[in-house]
Amino acid sequence: MEKITIKDIAKKAGVSPAVVSIVLNNKRNTKIFVSEEKRKRILEIAKREKYTPNKYAKALATGRTNTIGIIIQHLEPYTSYLLENLQKYALKKDYELMLYLIEDKIEKEKEIFEKIAYGTTDGLIITHFLSNPEEYLNYAKLYKIKIVTITPPIDDLPCVYFDEKIAGEISAKYLIKTGCKRLCVAGGYKDSERFKGFIEYAKKYNITVNEIIDDKVRGYFEDGFEIAKRILNLKKLPDGIFAFNDTIAGVIISEFNKRGIKIPDEVSIIGCDNTQLCYYTTPNLTSIEIKTKERAKIAIDMIIDIINGKEIKMKQIILKPELVIRNSTRKKEVIL
Repeated sequence: MEKITIKDIAKKAGVSPAVVSIVLNNKRNTKIFVSEEKRKRILEIAKREKYTPNKYAKALATGRTNTIGIIIQHLEPYTSYLLENLQKYALKKDYELMLYLIEDKIEKEKEIFEKIAYGTTDGLIITHFLSNPEEYLNYAKLYKIKIVTITPPIDDLPCVYFDEKIAGEISAKYLIKTGCKRLCVAGGYKDSERFKGFIEYAKKYNITVNEIIDDKVRGYFEDGFEIAKRILNLKKLPDGIFAFNDTIAGVIISEFNKRGIKIPDEVSIIGCDNTQLCYYTTPNLTSIEIKTKERAKIAIDMIIDIINGKEIKMKQIILKPELVIRNSTRKKEVIL
């Protein structure tokens, strides 16, 4: 069955293709008047014949692709959940997503910016920068690429993120008030704000934090085994661990379970991201809720507003994280 075109609908409705285009694109053209009777007839024919617009033809005509590019480093529980929510909110606004996986390849990152400069998408949401973001921000300004990030704030670039420092602070606070004295941060990179917040809070109680951190260990399943191994090799096992994300925390729990280490009796463990993975660990993982759903919705609304030339009142939105207590941490508080 051949796909019906605007010309076919025009012929059946007894009008010009221009009139059909105006009706189907819901435009009000001051030079061409379309009566409600004709408008209704055109829409009925389009529905009956199951007309679907040619995306590429529409893009040529309007200069819009109704597509938003998403840069993601790797697919793992957090980024998959983020992507799922970005897709859901984009579809509600009649936009599609184009996913760009950059892995650990800096040249791929640059290549994506070059592609987008040629108009493959209307805007770009960045969840991770591999290299110095300033280089690509200059590039984006040069080619007028519309950008929103789901990263820590960079200059005056529009972003939607969560307060990483508070995430660390509330994790340390909970572990300390439930009696943990030998604290450890695990996975992730050295300059992480979530770890800075954790370590600074612990210092208030004269607690030195073991830092099992390596810039080459980012926070994926395979990294978790190396992190767990390094924790197990410490002279004294920590009794409170804050993992960079749920993935690292989940692997640590699994490795500790294999060795008969009791969680939370011997070790309390907190993850970060509050993904569905929390329900698949034994015991269920206590984690930091980083407002992934809310940030996805705000990011989509923000990038579409920018695409449409609307003024953004709040360019940088930072949401407050919350601790979600499950069974991987002790619940009984002690007197400090």
